[in-house]
Amino acid sequence: MPASPSASPQSGPSSAPHLIAYLFAGKESNYTALSKTIQFGKITDIYLAFADPPKCQGACTPASDMRFSIDGETDADIDTLVRTAHGAGVRVVASIGGGGGDQRIIQFYNVGLTEPVVASLRAFVVAHNLDGVDFDIEDPSNMGAPYLTFTTALTAAFHPDGKLVTAAVAKYLQGSMPDAALRQFDLLNIMNYSSLGAAVDALNFYANQEKIPAAKLVLGVPFFGSSDDDSREESYKNILAAYPNAWKVDLAGGGPLDNGLAFHYVGESTMAQETQLGKKYGGIMFWDLTDDAPAPHSLLEVIETNF
Repeated sequence: MPASPSASPQSGPSSAPHLIAYLFAGKESNYTALSKTIQFGKITDIYLAFADPPKCQGACTPASDMRFSIDGETDADIDTLVRTAHGAGVRVVASIGGGGGDQRIIQFYNVGLTEPVVASLRAFVVAHNLDGVDFDIEDPSNMGAPYLTFTTALTAAFHPDGKLVTAAVAKYLQGSMPDAALRQFDLLNIMNYSSLGAAVDALNFYANQEKIPAAKLVLGVPFFGSSDDDSREESYKNILAAYPNAWKVDLAGGGPLDNGLAFHYVGESTMAQETQLGKKYGGIMFWDLTDDAPAPHSLLEVIETNF
């Protein structure tokens, strides 16, 4: 089961399966408000998406602003959520980069500014009493040797303090991610976000081809749906609001949402199966917490039941 409300978070990875919730608050609410509603007893880790430095105005230099922040959140908001999560025994990790936001990390490491930007990140983590960092780069054309240099700097900065260093990964990225970087992470959060068959394939790839220990592999599942061409996404709660029986299947469309566009997602039955699969490895990660539907068709409740 996930951490109990009376537990205290422990530094570093644990051997028990993880239940990791990414939290992208900016589109709906802030962390202070969400800290009052999140069911922390149902998760083990919460990842704050995303903490990044500003975009450089022109070329990045050692004098560029490298201070990390989370868009839409004040320091007080972050501290409130961290304090509430820790009180429930839940680890809090800063996820850096992110789809699109990854350019705000890449801009520094591509010009040899890894050391100062990692030092700035460490200051952010220490200031907010965070339990680690999650490295999320989704641009395969900007990985390679600079990605390895950055990963090595992260582990050198955070592992001595007992902090987690994890990564969001996917099969399509692995041709560009140096093997030496892949093996430094404490956990790999596999961005599968698809069918049960794809989940099995992704876990087999990392466990058997990449030879990563099963306990380090966390299966990513979606709280959203994607159109056939991946041009549009909708939250699970919006899909369910438009199609009240959508929880029974993994595809819905032809109705009032987005002019009838069809969306592929993970309904309750498939979510239960993917949870049972992830539990055999390092656990389950989901993107993102604010996209879940309310009871009685909450996907988090399906995960908790099968975890």
